[in-house]
Amino acid sequence: MTPRTADPQARLDALRTASGGFAMVALDQRESLREMFAPDDRGRPVGDAVLAAFKAEAAAVLTPAASGVLLDHPLGVPGPQWPRHVAPACGLVLAADDLHSVPGEGVVGSSLQQAVDVDLVRATGAAAVKLLVIWRRGTDAHRPLVAAFLDLARAAGVASLVEGIVRPAEGAGWASAADRHDAIVEAAADLSPGAAVYKAEVPGYVPGDVSGVRAQSRRVSDVVDGPWVVLSNGTRQEDFAAALGAACAGGAHGFLAGRAVWADVVREPDPSQALRERSLPRLHALRGIVDRARDAAGAVRGAAS
Repeated sequence: MTPRTADPQARLDALRTASGGFAMVALDQRESLREMFAPDDRGRPVGDAVLAAFKAEAAAVLTPAASGVLLDHPLGVPGPQWPRHVAPACGLVLAADDLHSVPGEGVVGSSLQQAVDVDLVRATGAAAVKLLVIWRRGTDAHRPLVAAFLDLARAAGVASLVEGIVRPAEGAGWASAADRHDAIVEAAADLSPGAAVYKAEVPGYVPGDVSGVRAQSRRVSDVVDGPWVVLSNGTRQEDFAAALGAACAGGAHGFLAGRAVWADVVREPDPSQALRERSLPRLHALRGIVDRARDAAGAVRGAAS
């Protein structure tokens, strides 16, 4: 369980592996997770109880191997206490956002969830809070939201994690893959100031091709003052391990990923067994990538000094 200290840095350390990296599992998906499940016998989307049960089982199986876990209120964190399915040594990141979703389109916007206030954050023992921001060129409409989120983290005495998801300008599309890669770097420069950790889409990734990830990750490292991690949404599950390795070689400190770890087990007849047989070994492997990269970075720093 996260140490109850008002020092945000100590809280952030509770999310790290022994190597200083981050191997964190995201289980805060809401409507997007609902869409992953098969409809019920009447063709209706599954209810909240199904989502809550999956989150609890996934947390129970995966958090002993994770340095941190991202959960939402109330499906993942039902009340003002440590969620009982989370391993005590795993740091908790509490989602502070309301995600505005459109069926078939995913998240199109976000706001602060009013129920996630200072009292709830403190009562859960969370190490950090997280905000997802849809970032578009040509607008600064997100800035009051980010400022209010950072105020919440400071008032609660926890670390802050800002996640940037890039979208083209309203009514436009990406001019090219390189245009989107540039936007990921621009969003990192815009959204990361003040955040303890920045969470980015894999820079330079093209489905089936991770050759540009390392160079683009270096660009993100150049504009983000603190640690940053990658998410897995938008990256093929079969590509994510290689993409993570390349991102870490370019300066990323690890991952906060959900779909790359567990998305393929959601519709299994026995998700619990599939989580143990497929997702848990996958998580161990991803954590190994992070730890080897951080150990290598530490060796380089030691040699340079």
